[in-house]
Amino acid sequence: MAVVEIFHAKMCGACDKAKDFFRDRGINVTGYEVQWQGNAWVESENSIAMLKRCGDVDCVPQIFVNGAHIKGWRQLEPLIESGEIDKLLADN
Repeated sequence: MAVVEIFHAKMCGACDKAKDFFRDRGINVTGYEVQWQGNAWVESENSIAMLKRCGDVDCVPQIFVNGAHIKGWRQLEPLIESGEIDKLLADN
């Protein structure tokens, strides 16, 4: 089974679309909620972990599929459309 982790925020439509895509395929998603305030991430265990794994990012969702980093919906959507996401999901 594929391992999918998503750093997400409340009220984030792109985050919801990403989580729904995987869940609709029967894939469990481990979610880590982060919060943005003003011009920075609110410091929390999840935001610290996200920045450590993703670098200096300013958007969510930040997605990991079997360890491969997908930087947001704009990078995920073409992977879905091309079928490349299936290769990432199979690599475990």
